[in-house]
Amino acid sequence: MYNVKWDPEINGILLSDDGEIVPPRPVFYEELDLLGFDKSWNYPKCENPLLWANGRRYFYKGELVAIAKGGNAIDLPKIEFEKGYENLKLEEIDIDEVIRRNKDELFVLENEAIDFIDSVTTKYPDYPFSVSFSGGKDSQSVLDLVTRVIHSDDVTIIFSDTTLEHDYTYQTVDESIKFYKEKCPDLKFNVAKPVKSANELFKDMGLPSRFHRWCTPALKTAPYNKLINELVDSDSKIIVFEGVRGEESVQRSKYKRIADGAKHPAVINARPILYWNFSEVVLYNFYRNLPMNPLYRKGLSRVGCELCPYSSEWSESIIAHITDKFQDEYIPLIKDYAIHRGLSDEKDLNNFVSEGHWKKRAGGKGLNSVSTITFSQTLKSFKAVLIKPSENFLEWIKVLGEVSVKEENNTIYGELNLDGNYISFSIIQNGDKQIIEFFDIQNDVKLQNKLKRILQKSTFCVHCGVCDAECKNGAINTNPIVQINSNLCDNCENCINFTRHGCYRAKSIDAGSGDNNMSKRTTGIDKYSTFGLRQEWLEEFLYYGNDWSDNQSLGPKQIPAVTNWLSEAELMVHKTKEMTELGFDLKEIYDTDPLFVWGVIWINLYYNSKVVGWYCNNVDWGVRLSKDDLLATIMESFPDLSKGTLNNAISALINMFDNSPLGDDLKLGIIEKKGRAVKSIDKDGVNNELDMLLVAYALYKFRDFKSRSDFTVTELYDENCEGGPYKLFGLSESEFERILRGLQQSNKDIIKVDLAADLDNIFLDDGVTCENIIKFKKEGV
Repeated sequence: MYNVKWDPEINGILLSDDGEIVPPRPVFYEELDLLGFDKSWNYPKCENPLLWANGRRYFYKGELVAIAKGGNAIDLPKIEFEKGYENLKLEEIDIDEVIRRNKDELFVLENEAIDFIDSVTTKYPDYPFSVSFSGGKDSQSVLDLVTRVIHSDDVTIIFSDTTLEHDYTYQTVDESIKFYKEKCPDLKFNVAKPVKSANELFKDMGLPSRFHRWCTPALKTAPYNKLINELVDSDSKIIVFEGVRGEESVQRSKYKRIADGAKHPAVINARPILYWNFSEVVLYNFYRNLPMNPLYRKGLSRVGCELCPYSSEWSESIIAHITDKFQDEYIPLIKDYAIHRGLSDEKDLNNFVSEGHWKKRAGGKGLNSVSTITFSQTLKSFKAVLIKPSENFLEWIKVLGEVSVKEENNTIYGELNLDGNYISFSIIQNGDKQIIEFFDIQNDVKLQNKLKRILQKSTFCVHCGVCDAECKNGAINTNPIVQINSNLCDNCENCINFTRHGCYRAKSIDAGSGDNNMSKRTTGIDKYSTFGLRQEWLEEFLYYGNDWSDNQSLGPKQIPAVTNWLSEAELMVHKTKEMTELGFDLKEIYDTDPLFVWGVIWINLYYNSKVVGWYCNNVDWGVRLSKDDLLATIMESFPDLSKGTLNNAISALINMFDNSPLGDDLKLGIIEKKGRAVKSIDKDGVNNELDMLLVAYALYKFRDFKSRSDFTVTELYDENCEGGPYKLFGLSESEFERILRGLQQSNKDIIKVDLAADLDNIFLDDGVTCENIIKFKKEGV
């Protein structure tokens, strides 16, 4: 809420309206000792901080005095002192005086947050209240604020123990319980803990990564949701106060202060300190004398899991050097994973750890599984062969409908009742092999996809507990074996739709197989140097048309790059540099609807540009990645191409996101920078905002690619679908179906759909072309 500036007189900071520095963190002697400052500086071993830091830059009385460089899980950062500060003598900061000089601003912060909490209790008087507690500074502030407004008997504290928490965090939680119990004896503390520990799941699913982040749902979200289901009646909700702050990331900066159903249908999230910055939280914690996690004294600015695919080199270095557990357990685990991927040299193994390559893997490559599954289809049946399945298919199939079975001659014959539609199947057991065959569904793609997910769950289930939490009715219990209570199950299918294959382990196994059609195209990926198709360059081309070659303002390396982009977008004839008919049509549309034009460009690039096709097929929606993450993953997809070649392609793609509406407006790759350097890329997607005719164009382009005019909604939302509005734009299924109905009601006969009951068929008109869709757009349909 406030800005921050230095108060050099007392080596402090001031909250003010005119501050201009990045909110700093306090630095304690423990951090200085860890990094070796004690070899050069003289300072007391005191309770209060000694100086301040912005990231790796250390400030004393407002002056930059040192910078920490490098550092990773193997090595500590190296310290470089600013000239004249090589032998600095530090004095303890008088935190009481810092608080006194900020008392008015802290009063405003405190009371505004208290008023917000009070307004939430007034708005939702009939719902129970809880605080999400992590043992970190933000949730500590929120817990203090909430217990000052709401009677302790009416508040439940929820600590999510992922089993990857640091020992210091467990220590802080225990101290906090004692601290608050003395003030609020009726306060209730609950722990949400996964049914299997992280170490157990590492063996089952492999290490988590930025591309396959199974750890959050399995270790945090699922146990949290399960606890919420136990605390809240089926027809009620719970208010969860949490310490989320918008300053933490671009994504969180877009959060609402009150969010109903954003994370769980029964949860209303309330965020009292959403607008606070880091320094405001720190000063409030000092002001209220709240328990402090010792990890902050060691140099961390955020508290989380000891092993995390999103951890920075800095935090990883600090954690690795203050605990034996990281050295004794996690580094050997990472090295073992690297060995399974083919590394053996000790130097290579250390590089794999220190450079964080384990975080960048696409999936479960190197993950051993004795269980396998294959699918096949005949003219009369759909068949699956399961080798050593881990669970009972006849139990999992109950989530789709009522099942009846009988056994004859060592063969099980079954019938699945789907709202009166009976599906026959047989099961033949032959040692470790199980052959399951479904009859007369060979043309029902939607049902096949559902059955595939059930079969994947039956083959690979490791009882992680995620499915239990996904079931709002409590009908699923996966421990110690899978049991489905048909009396409670309403066949909502949440348990098979929450992730690819309906099972996180199945996703790990599949992602590690490297079987991806798009990734097998290995030519022509480096066609753009490092230049993307920028908005001003597209507008220049649309303005000059066929005269573009004589009037363009590009440099010599930019001309071939832009020519290739425009050709692959189908706006230019590559050989003659002339504008295509589509280019002329989009030129007319651009002034009134530039996003539609960029949407068409993206659709065409998916089918014609190797790097765009790879990005759409290999990077999931809702993922945040660094450039290095993208590069490491595309190198796995194209092992025969050089790092430099693939780096050019990734750089060009990022450059296009950064300089066109494809990034921020269509949210296909939102770029966050630190200075000029790209810090992260968020692939969020449009979700519910897409032009109806752009959806139609995507469908007709998909039709041309597949050479058929009828398909299903389910097919378009399958993870292996090559095209369509979900794969290209992240459009939600409910919004897609709404658009389909709208297109059907138009007077152009663009599309016919059958979405009644359990049907999701789409029929395109063979007489309509992509060119017709563009014409309809020009006509204002």
